[in-house]
Amino acid sequence: MIEQAQPRSRRRRWLALGAVVVIALGAGGYFFGSAEQGSDGRNDGGIAPDFSLPEVRGDGQVVLGNLRGRPVVLNFFASWCVPCRKEMPAFQAVSARLGDRVAFVGVDHKDNREAGRQLLAETGVRYPTGYDPDGEVATRFALFGMPTTVFIGPDGRILDKHTGELTEDDLEASITRLFGIAP
Repeated sequence: MIEQAQPRSRRRRWLALGAVVVIALGAGGYFFGSAEQGSDGRNDGGIAPDFSLPEVRGDGQVVLGNLRGRPVVLNFFASWCVPCRKEMPAFQAVSARLGDRVAFVGVDHKDNREAGRQLLAETGVRYPTGYDPDGEVATRFALFGMPTTVFIGPDGRILDKHTGELTEDDLEASITRLFGIAP
């Protein structure tokens, strides 16, 4: 009797694991294992970790700290991420409408640089985008999956994180709710 219970228990665990994977992929994003906590040990409400990354397009650096004093929408994406590809035109449209009132920054996560450049061109994204082939910045932000959008207040505090695809309406609603700015 004990011998029969072990295989049944293993089967249940595998079925449960399979269900979690199906649910995660069906939620509109790619999820990865737990990341380390951000530099202040908190996921939300703490100060966003600063970073400096080379621009994907090859012209200069993208430095988060240079944007202090302005609200920031920080979007982590990759060319291999289908939900990322779907949401990027909405991010560019909202960024264009808001102009200088909100800074938009992209981070090309664990990607091939040329594939990242091509994705930016295909989706029309023109805001600054850093290249992070090793995923170090995502680890510092304690991200759970792709795409992830981090909303950072003018004081550098993380106000919210959203994992999964955002529509244009969802993005605008988050910006209005968190920053008090209507597109």
